[in-house]
Amino acid sequence: MVGSRARPVTLPIMAQPVLHRSHAGSQAPSLAEEALPCLGALLQSTGLGLAFLDRDSRFHFVNTALITLSGLPGTSYEGRTVAEAWPGLAPVLMPLLQRALAGESIQGAQVSGTFGGTAGICRHFRLCLFPSSQGTSRSGVSLMVEDDTARVNREVALRESEERLRNLVAVSCDGFCLHENGIILETSPALAHLLGTTPEDMVGQSLMRWIAPESRETVQRAMTRRVEAPYEATGMRADGKRLFLELLARQVEHGSRSVRMAAVWDISARKATEEAAARADTFREQLLGVVGHDLRTPLHAIQLSVGALQRGGELNENQARQVTHVATATRRMERMIHELLDYTRARLAGGIPVRPTSFALDKLLERVVEQFQVSHPTRLIVSKTEGDLVGTWDESRLGQLLDNLMGNALQHSPEDTPVEVRLEGKAEGINLSVRNEGAPVPLEERATLFEPFKRGKRANGDGLGLGLYIVRQIASAHGGRISVESGTGLGTRFVVWLPRHAPGC
Repeated sequence: MVGSRARPVTLPIMAQPVLHRSHAGSQAPSLAEEALPCLGALLQSTGLGLAFLDRDSRFHFVNTALITLSGLPGTSYEGRTVAEAWPGLAPVLMPLLQRALAGESIQGAQVSGTFGGTAGICRHFRLCLFPSSQGTSRSGVSLMVEDDTARVNREVALRESEERLRNLVAVSCDGFCLHENGIILETSPALAHLLGTTPEDMVGQSLMRWIAPESRETVQRAMTRRVEAPYEATGMRADGKRLFLELLARQVEHGSRSVRMAAVWDISARKATEEAAARADTFREQLLGVVGHDLRTPLHAIQLSVGALQRGGELNENQARQVTHVATATRRMERMIHELLDYTRARLAGGIPVRPTSFALDKLLERVVEQFQVSHPTRLIVSKTEGDLVGTWDESRLGQLLDNLMGNALQHSPEDTPVEVRLEGKAEGINLSVRNEGAPVPLEERATLFEPFKRGKRANGDGLGLGLYIVRQIASAHGGRISVESGTGLGTRFVVWLPRHAPGC
């Protein structure tokens, strides 16, 4: 308010005198004294910070709301300019005051700063400035200030949250897009790059433009049913090249609309690897099947002929030795064929089939040790048994397991060292161990020791690298397990644990 009196005006609802009237100029018409309380109540009741500044940007009126907002006492405004009272806001406020003094009404201007110096906490304000006139001359500016800090901070937090979400999506998938009924509303640069185009070229286009014809029905069905589980589809780049994609979509709110957000992964490399592995497995299984079955017939004929020659007794010493070599080679070949067939069965059937019957495992061990002692007369084979060794297992398969483990131990240990086989019966099952005193198995080989076609650096070329794989398959088929211990001074020991009864018994 502007008047000619030299004393301060105290509005009824103000806690203290707030302004000084101007000390210059002629007396202007004033409101009736009885109207002042009503006017003061109106100015204070808005809840907004209100002030009047003269042409020199000096405060002539400040309401209680603005005093509270600024945190400055009312006396801080008396006769002071904006630059003096609000040094932190003056740089952004003065240009707006000049525009208002020039006659421009400014509404909703956004400014940021502090009422005090630069050390204060930055706040955000919404301003309205209205030029005021007295007669034909500009008398000053009416200023309305609203603290907008909470709203601006919420918007900043929301933008930061959206940015974090976008970054999270960017690192968790190869790209994403928002679409409404199949029309793309927004897309990530990563997805556009994957499809060989730009986000601008994708927005407004049909999603089906980037889906290969053979997958469009699948994608359309997933959109119609609002499928929220991952599924695969074939994408199509801008250059016409196809690529395999995995899609995962969810309904999300976008503005006031419910739209679909689709995350996309490029699985082309994975699909190529899977297809190559499948082709290799198919070829290997077909080859093994043919080799396994077609070699058995001529091998059986050789074995019969060799057996007949050995039983005839008409061979001289050199011929007998040669026939023995042939018999040994055919037995080795027969063993390889059996291993190939077992491998094929394990891969196709998910494991080696077993036919359990009740028998004593120590009796089986005696027969296997005797066979190896005959074929390796110069080697010392020590067998030790203790406890109850009767159970229900597949006798022929456990014979094969013992045969493979003992053959492996004899093959990888010096001629003058013993091979020890131990059976220990316990209430819950049987522990079987085979130990040799050969060189320790290198640490890097132990992880793949039971994998098919894996042969250590010390292998002598005899065999296919399937023996230990088949041992593990036999143990697993009986509900058991196998492990290996190897080290300097210990040698190498294979330990098999078997439950007393095979599964299904």
